[in-house]
Amino acid sequence: MTVEESKDPDRALVEQARSELPHGTTAFNELVRRHTSRVYARSYGILRSSADAEEAVQDVFLAVFRNLPRYRFERPFLHWLNIVTLNACRMILRKRASEQRRRRAAQEKAPPPERPQPPDTALRQLVLELLDTLDPGTRMPLIMRFVEGYTYPEIAEQLDLSESAVKMRVSRGSKKLRELYEARVGTRDHMPTGRD
Repeated sequence: MTVEESKDPDRALVEQARSELPHGTTAFNELVRRHTSRVYARSYGILRSSADAEEAVQDVFLAVFRNLPRYRFERPFLHWLNIVTLNACRMILRKRASEQRRRRAAQEKAPPPERPQPPDTALRQLVLELLDTLDPGTRMPLIMRFVEGYTYPEIAEQLDLSESAVKMRVSRGSKKLRELYEARVGTRDHMPTGRD
């Protein structure tokens, strides 16, 4: 194994895929097989929806297929793949937020359905709706910290931010989310929050 391969176990496969594409896909298909479950798990952790996670997987590998010829070996392939995955999830979150705004606008015109939800389901749905109202720069660090369980240094590396900037975004985002929650349900009920 070369020094480059010890730093990046995907390097040889990526180089082969770059030489084959767009006409040959043997090495590219092997990259997809090797990393699909990881991309799906990461996407599901952010999106909390199997359908959206499957859509993200398709978007990620389509982006990899298109951009692999321009990929540089400055960092391991997996690092780049994680960034592509985050970007795909951001796009789906934006689309989801837009669809929810359209649905809310339509619901305001019609009487609300009388279907009480179990408290935990209702709370989860409310928190997801409130998260969707935050800008992506605030929402992503919150999801990575409290949903995916990443440390501040890991989030900083993935989002290409300083650790102090990540801590500030998580702190401000948590405060904003709490304010939105209390404005929606009243100040007596306090939203359960993750611990830093």
